Amino acid sequence: MDKPDYSQYFITETPRHPDHPQSRETISDIPWADSLYISDELDGRLPGAFYLETCLVLRTGSVDDLRVAHTHDFDEYLVFLGTDPEDHMELRGQVELWVGDEKRLITRSCAVFVPAGVPHCPLIIHRVDRPFVFFTTGNGSAYRRG
Repeated sequence: MDKPDYSQYFITETPRHPDHPQSRETISDIPWADSLYISDELDGRLPGAFYLETCLVLRTGSVDDLRVAHTHDFDEYLVFLGTDPEDHMELRGQVELWVGDEKRLITRSCAVFVPAGVPHCPLIIHRVDRPFVFFTTGNGSAYRRG
C-alpha cells in the first residue's frame, strides 16, 4: 500500500493579496506585512480549504477597505496575538474594531468571531508598542464581501 503524501498541506508560498499586493513588503503604505494569503479562488491549490490571511502588524494605520463596515456570507475569525514572550496575552498595542454598532478597543490577545451577515469594521490600529500577529480566517474558500 502506498504511503499518502501530505506535502500539499504545507503551504509556504501564496499569491499576494489581490486588494493590497504591496503588503508583502515590510516597507509599504500598509500597516502590516502579509505572510500568507490562502484562497481557493486565487490559486485552487487546496480545493475546499478555508481562506486564511496572516499578517505581522508593524505600525499604526489602516487600509481604506477596512475603514468602512462590511459583511460576509461566511463566518469569520479576526485574531490578534501578542508576541511578548514575557506576557503573550498583552497585545502591546491598541486596535479599534467595530462589530455591529459596538466599538471595541483591543489591547489583549483575543479572537473575535463574526457570524455571517454581521457588519464589522472599521479596523484601525492606533498603537503598536511591539509588532503583533493579526490573522483572519473563515469558512469560505475566498475572501468576499457581502
